[in-house]
Amino acid sequence: MKMNKWTVGLAAAGVVSLSSVAQAQEAAANAVQTKLATTSLSGYVSTSYNWVTGNNVGANTNARLGAAENDAFSLDVVSVSLGSPMGSGEWATGYNVQLWLGPDQANLANGGNEVKNAYVELRVPVGSGLDLQVGRFDTIIGYEGIDYNSNPFYSHSYGFDIEPTLHTGIKATYQLADEVSVSALIANTAMSGGNAANNPTTDGPGQSNKAYGIAATIGAPDSFGALADAELTIGYINGNDDTGNTDKGHGAQNLYVGASIPTPIENLSAGIAWDVRKEAGGGTSDSSVGLYLAYKVNDQLTANVRVERYNDGDGLSMGPGDDAWDFTLGANYSLWDGVTTRAEWRTTITDNGNASSTADQSTSQIALNVIYEF
Repeated sequence: MKMNKWTVGLAAAGVVSLSSVAQAQEAAANAVQTKLATTSLSGYVSTSYNWVTGNNVGANTNARLGAAENDAFSLDVVSVSLGSPMGSGEWATGYNVQLWLGPDQANLANGGNEVKNAYVELRVPVGSGLDLQVGRFDTIIGYEGIDYNSNPFYSHSYGFDIEPTLHTGIKATYQLADEVSVSALIANTAMSGGNAANNPTTDGPGQSNKAYGIAATIGAPDSFGALADAELTIGYINGNDDTGNTDKGHGAQNLYVGASIPTPIENLSAGIAWDVRKEAGGGTSDSSVGLYLAYKVNDQLTANVRVERYNDGDGLSMGPGDDAWDFTLGANYSLWDGVTTRAEWRTTITDNGNASSTADQSTSQIALNVIYEF
C-alpha cells in the first residue's frame, strides 16, 4: 500500500504504527468502493418531429414543454442522472443528480442552469422511517411528470401546465400504512407549466415567501377485488409563483385530485385528473379535468387516449375566457431494446379563440417521438 513521505517519517519516529495506517487507508478505500458500487448512471435521449396543422389562431397546442415546433425535427432533451439510492438502515442516505441538456433545458427556468434535479436523501428513524429530499426535486402532485419517458404521451396536458413542476427546498415522505403514504414540502416557489425558479421571492425586505404543500396517496387493498390496484392521490400546494407579473405575484393555490382505476376489460386501464389553480388576491382561476385510457394490445404496443376539458382564467395567456376541449390519441411501440417510438395525434378546439370572430378555433398536431433509455 502506497504511503506518503510524512506518514513513513512518523512511523520511523514511532509516532504512528504502519499497520494502523494501512488499516485506516484500507477502510477508507472500502468505504469509497462501497459508495461507488451503489452509484448508477442512467438517462434518456428524446427526439421528435412536430407538425401543426389546421387553424393555428388562438389555440395552445402545447406540443412540447414550450412552444410548438411547426413542421420541424427537434432534439428535445438529453437527460443524464447520477445517483445512489438510500439503503435500508435507520439513518440511510443517498443522492440524485439529473441534468438536462438540449433545447428544452430552457423550460426549467433555472437561469441557464442545466440541473433539473439535485438532492440529498436522508432517512430519520421516526416511526416506520421519515424520508427527506433536500435540494431541487419534482413536485408532489400531478398525473403527468416533466420527464418525457415518464408520460403516456409526448405532449403534456393543460393540467400539467397549471401545476407546479419543480421545487427547491425540503420534501418529506412518510409511509403511514401499506396502502397510505403522505408527502409534504416547503420550498422557495411554486412555478407552473414546467418552470421552477431557484431563488426565493419577497414581498418586502426580509420577507421571504415560501411555498408549502401536502399530498396523500391511498391504494385500494386486496380486499377490494377488481379495484385492488386502484390508487387515489389528493394534494394541495400554496406558494408564490414568482412569475414577475403584478397580477400573479401574490401567489397561487393548486388543488389536485387524481386516480388510476382498473377496468373490467382485460389490459384496459383508466385514469382521471382534476386540477385547479387559483391566483391569490382575487386573481384568476384555471381548472382542468382529464380522462386517460390505456389499452395494452401486446407486449410491444400500447394505445392511449386523453380527453381534457380546460377552463381558462387567463393563467395560460390564451386570452380571457378561452376554454378548450382537447383530444389526444397515441400509440407507444417498443421494437428495439431500450427504445420507445411514439406516434401522436392531438386536436384542440378553443372556444372563441379568435378575438375577431365568435367561431370556435381548432388546431391539430401530429408528433413522432423516439426515446432511448440507458
